Amino acid sequence: MKTAFLSDVHGNLEAFTAVCSSIKNEQVDRIIFLGDIVGYGANPNECIDQLQKLTNHVVAGNHDWAAAGMPSTHNFNSWAGAALAWTCAQLTQDNKLFLRALPLIRDMHELLCVHATPYMPDAWRYVFNALDAEAAFATFSHRLCFIAHTHCPAIFKKAEGAAVVQELPAVVTLHSYCRYIINCGSIGQPRDGDPRASYGVYDSSANRYYCIRIEYDLVSAQRKVRRAGLPDFLAHRLSVGR
Repeated sequence: MKTAFLSDVHGNLEAFTAVCSSIKNEQVDRIIFLGDIVGYGANPNECIDQLQKLTNHVVAGNHDWAAAGMPSTHNFNSWAGAALAWTCAQLTQDNKLFLRALPLIRDMHELLCVHATPYMPDAWRYVFNALDAEAAFATFSHRLCFIAHTHCPAIFKKAEGAAVVQELPAVVTLHSYCRYIINCGSIGQPRDGDPRASYGVYDSSANRYYCIRIEYDLVSAQRKVRRAGLPDFLAHRLSVGR
């Protein structure tokens, strides 16, 4: 079975549309969305509508919950706060209800799916490095845990009795004697220095995971952000991937 993992669209319809087209070429069997369909970008309703047509395997991100008026312990910076206020004003009532109903974690039997961390998921903590991953591994028993939230694709591998190793998120063979935490990166707002949209595909029959980067109409996405009156920084950062 081939599963595509998507996350952090953040209202960027151009990036999301490009990724949806790319997924068709991958011929995946299912799609799992790891949170934050809204926030920052200028098309929150359109992105939610597209997501609902794409999959029903969805978990909540901190921006999703905040935009829907759910409790959140995440402290938003000024740019994110401004985007959140704008997004709240734009969302339809139906889309707010959709976001409010999203679960924090999905246990897919062989896979654990969460936006932030498998422990205290509503605290919105980050897994940036091997030390963060070591703490996370101690809190779940699944072989594979798929996360998002950092906007940076990453793979963390742990063998029994060994320290966590961070691998490059290109094409990786997933060994049966290891456990993995995998971050598929961000579609709508990458922050690893590469402005291209990022998503991942897990092929369980080949025990392989690979990260895919996609070019999209970045200029149109930036233009929409500026026309909406959102902070200019949110448009600029799209072109630098930070």
